[in-house]
Order: sequence, then C-alpha cells, then structure tokens
Amino acid sequence: MLSATQNSTILTILTIAIALLASAISPSAAVTSKSSSLSTQSPSLNTMFKQVENSIVQITRKIPINNNTMSSRPQNATALGSGFVYDKQGHIITNNHVVGGSKIVDVTFIDGNRYTAKVVGTDAYNDIAVVQITDNITQSLKPLIIGNSSKLEVGDPVIAVGNPFGLSDTMTLGIISQIGRLIPSSGLGFSIPAAIQTDAAINPGNSGGPLLNIQKQVIGMNTAGISASEEGDFTGILLA
Repeated sequence: MLSATQNSTILTILTIAIALLASAISPSAAVTSKSSSLSTQSPSLNTMFKQVENSIVQITRKIPINNNTMSSRPQNATALGSGFVYDKQGHIITNNHVVGGSKIVDVTFIDGNRYTAKVVGTDAYNDIAVVQITDNITQSLKPLIIGNSSKLEVGDPVIAVGNPFGLSDTMTLGIISQIGRLIPSSGLGFSIPAAIQTDAAINPGNSGGPLLNIQKQVIGMNTAGISASEEGDFTGILLA
C-alpha cells in the first residue's frame, strides 16, 4: 500500500504531466524556449539525439490471448510503446493506453538494460500514465527537461523519439502543424482537447515517447496518429 507521501508525489507528477501534455496550463518548472528556429546557435540534430537517447525507453507489457489448443500453458502477446525518464527516482511518463490495465511493465533503455516497473498512476482522460522502476537501478538516469507547451507556434520545429514497430531509438523531425486539436476518443466515449498537431512521422510503438523542441525540452507526448488505412500506418498527421 502506498503511503500518503508516495500518493502525493504520484499526484504531483501526474498534475505536471497533464498540464504540460494537454497544453492547458504551463508547469511551474517549465523553461521557456529562447528560440524556435533552427539557428546556428541550436545544436545539430545528431548532437541533440545523442543527448536525449538515454532518457527514452521502450515499454512492453504482456497481453493474455485466447488459446483454443489443449495446452495448459498460458499464451501471451506483447504490446509495446515508448516513454521518457521524468526523475532520478525512476519515474517514467508514458501513455495510459501503452500500459493498458497492467500493473507491471518492462522498461528497456537503449543500452539494453531492462527493468521491471510498476504502474503508480494513470489518467485515462488525458491518456497519461506514470510507472516507476522497482528493480535496483544500475545506471545513472537522465531526466528530460520539461518545456513550456503554451508558447508553441505553428511552424516551430519539433523532434519525435520512440520505438515505432519495436525499432528502438528512432528519431523523426517535423514542425508544429497546428495547436488546439481534439484527439478522437476511439470508442472511449470522450476526446482529449488542446492537443498538438505535427507532421513528424510516428507509427505504432511511438506512443508515450516525447515530442521535443530544439532546446531538447519535452513539449508534448506522442499519442495518436490519424490514419486512412486499416493498418494504422502514418499519414502525416500526428497528435501529441
């Protein structure tokens, strides 16, 4: 059972994440970006990638499947998504639909280190979840800096990092196409407002990964893509 202090910490993390990723309220820890252009003062894209890749993880969970065979051994499928390091205590932010109804997930870093993590908080209405690594952490965690999504303008360059189709450590580049979009409910009975639209390419497996500005600050979380095909492949419209 979680203590009152632990519950307070989890709620604080969720409040910050919701305020940031719903683009409704600027977090108190937000850092306003000084420039939204790709100027000579901005780091190169490969330098930026190297500076953030160790902060982004792949999240996997097992899904029980119906087995019509006579085997008594349970059968499982694996669902995967992305996430990013929030603090040095092992809290990872991702999408609620990435963890699903699971209580335990696996978190894998780019160096191959894999840890067990427990789901410590979820918000289905904003599609946000927080998991915390429970294993002994054998590496130095590098939290990403939380930026100010309320300062975004159409045309600002952005970077999406995640694990599309399980291809770990993938970066794509785009711009802010529009702000204030509505994420469709996908049959959940509600929609998520104030989302960010970008043309940075994502695919299944990117969900939960960060959307970054040129200052390497998190200004959104890759959440959904609008697809014209049944396969759900990328069509150029991403909502974060």
